[in-house]
Parts: sequence; C-alpha cells; structure tokens
Amino acid sequence: MRYYKVLSLPIFKISYYTQMHRLYFIFITLILVSCSSKNEVNIFASEYKIRIETERLNDLKHERTINIYVWNKEDNKPSQNPLEGRFKFIEDNVLEFVPNFPFVANTQYLLVAEAKGKTFQKRFSLPKKELKPLKVSKIYPTSDTLPENLLRAYIEFSNPMKTTNNLEHIKLINSKGEEIKGAIFNNAYELWDASQKQLTIIFDPARVKTDLMANKNLGRALQPGQVYRLQIDSVQDIYGQMLKTPFIKTFRVVNQDTITPNTKYWTITTPKSKTTQPIQIRFNGAVDRMSLLTRIQVFDKYNNRVEGNIVIDDHETSWRFKPKKLWEAGKYQLIVNSRLADPSGNNLNGLFDHKVGHLKSEKEGELIKLPLLIK
Repeated sequence: MRYYKVLSLPIFKISYYTQMHRLYFIFITLILVSCSSKNEVNIFASEYKIRIETERLNDLKHERTINIYVWNKEDNKPSQNPLEGRFKFIEDNVLEFVPNFPFVANTQYLLVAEAKGKTFQKRFSLPKKELKPLKVSKIYPTSDTLPENLLRAYIEFSNPMKTTNNLEHIKLINSKGEEIKGAIFNNAYELWDASQKQLTIIFDPARVKTDLMANKNLGRALQPGQVYRLQIDSVQDIYGQMLKTPFIKTFRVVNQDTITPNTKYWTITTPKSKTTQPIQIRFNGAVDRMSLLTRIQVFDKYNNRVEGNIVIDDHETSWRFKPKKLWEAGKYQLIVNSRLADPSGNNLNGLFDHKVGHLKSEKEGELIKLPLLIK
C-alpha cells in the first residue's frame, strides 16, 4: 500500500484555528505518541478547525474516508458516530475539517483515515492554554423594562459553552425569591449559535399565547408591575470552567406589547457617497436582536449584497450598517424579511398572539424592499 506503509507512515500535521469576535489564529504545539520515531504527529490546537497536511494527502482525493470520533476513556473505545462537520481540500496537500460544534477541552478525539483497506489512527486532544474566566457578557433584550408577553431572550457568554444541561441552571425568580417553575421552555436541544457563546431562551409560548390551555390554567409567567430576576449559575464552558458567581438580570414588567413592527414608522438615515458612514434605522420600538442581525440586508443597484458590519444600539431600537467599502452614488435597497420581530414575537406580518385569519399575509418570510438613494 503506497499511502499507509508499515513503519513509514506519512507525517500528519493537525492544526486548529478559531474565530472569536474577530478571525485570528492560535497555534499551540502538542507532540503525541506515534508508531515510530519517523512518524511523529504534531498537533497545533484551538477549538474550531483542524488542518491535515501531508505530501501524500492527494492520494485521499480519489478514495477518502477520514473521520473524527470522541474517545470514550471509560470504555476505551471511540464513539459510535463520527463528529459532524465539513472536510475541504484548501490546497493540494492540505485538508481542512470544520466541526459543526467546537471541540471540547479535557476530551480525547480519534482521527481515523482509511484508504485501499489500510487504516491510520491517532488520538489527540486540545492542549492546555491560558483561559479567560467565564462570564456572562450580556443579556438581550438589554432594557430593564420588559413586556409581560416577552417570548425570547439571549444570553451571551465570554467563552464557548457546553451545550447540554444549562437550562436547569437558568431560573426566573419573583420579588419574593420564589422560582417560577416552567416559565422557561425546556427544549430537547438547547438553542446555541455556531460559536456556542449565545444561548436563546424561550418563555413558554403556551403560556404567552392567551388561547392555549397552559395560559388559561397558569397565566403568563410575567405579571405587569412586578420585578423579576433572571439568574444564571453553575453553567460550564467547553474548558470545564464554571461561572464563579451567579449572574443576575433584574427587570420590571409592564403591560403586554401588542404593537407590531412597521416599516412605515422607521426613520432611515442615508450616508453620503465616497464615505463609509453608516445607514441608520431607528425603530418604533425594540426589535429582537437576532432579527436585527439576520433579517435586514443591503443590496446595491446591481442586486448584489453589500458587505459590512452591523451595530445595534439604544436597547435594540437602533440599527446601523457600516460598509466595508466606500459607498458609491446611486440606488440601493434595504431588503427586510417579514419575519423580523420584536422580543414578544410580533413580526411585520402580525402579532404572535394573533387570532386566526388576522395576519397580514398567509405567507411568512416575504421580502419587503425599501429603496434608498445615496448621493
């Protein structure tokens, strides 16, 4: 076998690199035990990607079976199913693997490469590195006054997190110090973003919607005029660090929000050409954070999406878009998805707690085009 010869295995170099708030590379070298002194395996590690480099990697292009498994120390064998992710040749001799979720510290993994009936295996783990203490960076909505029909909130952490058993450590507590059981919907799978730093929590929709049995029997978890605490404790990041002290967001509840977002009441400020001044939108109320990040896009006169950065301000009532390149004079469009919603789930198509037949359109996700002229 030309690729996997006994005592003459090719050298594999595996490296990971990560994107935290900006894209950068962290390389830490870890030398693992190999089959012989001629076949050392070098591992350069962080959490989000690995690169496999060897002069004979081209052999795998035509017949490639490469998988990565979690190694179970207790059973002394790999997990039954490989990690989900994407393999991609980025150069002739460089193969890249991007897992769907970050690798976890203090965990061993097994790389298995097969070709023409021959197998190469090697165990590895993330190297130790200096860690930033785990913190709750922010909770959205950021306002300390929230409506009784609040549907969703987002908890942002400083580090990528373990993605199971976190909801039991997130509690809604009333002014008497009593936990309100069942207020936060217990998803079978927690709702994390790709970086595993932001967790979406949903206030039980069956209690938010007034026509459902849970609402009729229990009422809404949040009551107007009352003060509540959202408390987070004992959660862990992927490095095994635990939140040292509970994080508490205190807020007061006001009457339900029954005003849907409406583009007619938005104030849009356009920039000047030959600048990178931002387009700014001021809304007629708070808008859901993820809607602001994903439901508004800018297109130029050629119908090409404009690349840029989004900044959200003023308790999610302001959206600013700064382009990566200078604005050219001409016509542009804001393309807004009708699913753009406020924190109570009311969107451009109607109320979350709507009656049958009271939506503006039977089709969700229609695109609304708002013309802009940059001079």
